[in-house]
Amino acid sequence: MTTAPLPDRPGTAAARCAAFPPARRIAHGVDVGAALAEIGALPDAAWGAHFNSGKHNGGWHVTALRSTALSPLPAAPGEFSADLYRDDAAMEHCPAVRSLVSALVGDAPLKSVRVLRLAPGGEILEHTDPGVGLRDGEARLHLPLRTHGAVFFYVDGERVPMRAGEWWYADFSLPHRVSNRGTEDRLHLVVDCKATPALQEAIAAGDAGDPYPPEQDPQWRFAQFRQQVFGDPALQDRLLGIRAREDFARECVQLGREHGQDFTEAEVLSAMACGRDRWKRQWIV
Repeated sequence: MTTAPLPDRPGTAAARCAAFPPARRIAHGVDVGAALAEIGALPDAAWGAHFNSGKHNGGWHVTALRSTALSPLPAAPGEFSADLYRDDAAMEHCPAVRSLVSALVGDAPLKSVRVLRLAPGGEILEHTDPGVGLRDGEARLHLPLRTHGAVFFYVDGERVPMRAGEWWYADFSLPHRVSNRGTEDRLHLVVDCKATPALQEAIAAGDAGDPYPPEQDPQWRFAQFRQQVFGDPALQDRLLGIRAREDFARECVQLGREHGQDFTEAEVLSAMACGRDRWKRQWIV
């Protein structure tokens, strides 16, 4: 039997979490050394390209530690009741991973457990994953096993400052994207489970983490460039009249570099999508 979506009743943990930023750090200082060693020992054959092939540039890979045979795609988490999920063979070689998951989720019915690897230069394009938030009675949790300050993870237009050894909840039904601008892989343990009252309380009691300095954040740099454009008619003239959004994004990137602001087309396209979404929402009653 599946669990019904959580109603947003005043005073419930789900309602309180809905009022928070889209991501919350719910534990930190977690020792991930043993789990990282276990994942590093998995054979190359355990890894495959992420199934969402249209939303990354080829640098995103996944290995499943717990899954359901009903999922039509390899290593896809699926949308089935928790009793249909089973540990995969790889989990037998990962007792430290199993302990980390159990320590956090407790008695929450467990669904998928995966490790997601993003190679240097890897880009996960902005997308949404419906049905995995508290409103649906679900929680998708991330534990970075290896990461660094050159990984830029955004949820709903805000950078999420995930560091190794920190458990995070995020509402992935919101637009999110990731880029790895560093020189080593990013490895995240990703868990899907039912959102029990205890887990809801842990999320509600979480915080926003420790922010990274903004200066190296391409989204911050794009925000600075936008301010320059608002105050410079010559820059406005360079951009007015460009109809295709991809052409507009490319021109913004070029102009930004000319004015000392290094960002990518992803920042421009994300801002355009957010603006379009805000405009649509004003007509929803």
